[in-house]
Amino acid sequence: MKPILFTLVATACYSVCNVLLELKFAKLNALTLMIVYASVIWISAFGMRQLVKTDDPSFNFPTGTFLLLAVVLGLIYAMGDWFFVSAYNHGGDVITITCITVLIPVVASLLKFGITKQLPNVWQVSGYVLAAGAVVLVAKGSMVSR
Repeated sequence: MKPILFTLVATACYSVCNVLLELKFAKLNALTLMIVYASVIWISAFGMRQLVKTDDPSFNFPTGTFLLLAVVLGLIYAMGDWFFVSAYNHGGDVITITCITVLIPVVASLLKFGITKQLPNVWQVSGYVLAAGAVVLVAKGSMVSR
């Protein structure tokens, strides 16, 4: 139940962020905006980590290969954020942009298949087809309303 609750709270937070990106921040340069919010994320994460730090080994910073992978993960997130925020800077609207992100599970599943060779089940594939259809319908609807 906890993962579902965490995901719902994250969804609400990201929804607010997306509306703010479209309505208030679309005119700002994506990199400038990323510096501001990444600074807040860094300060918040560091502060919360210090506040709740325990003897739990998951609080240890990665070393070696895991540190390198964590840096690569950060670069991937930075690149993804730049493209995501830039979509708003180039005239994208909240409905189209957020609906396209519905395809994240589809792309992630394809990447996972490429690495593990584990095929998705019929339910997952059905969901991917419905997600792709939803994106097409929303994009079409956004084009009509402009």
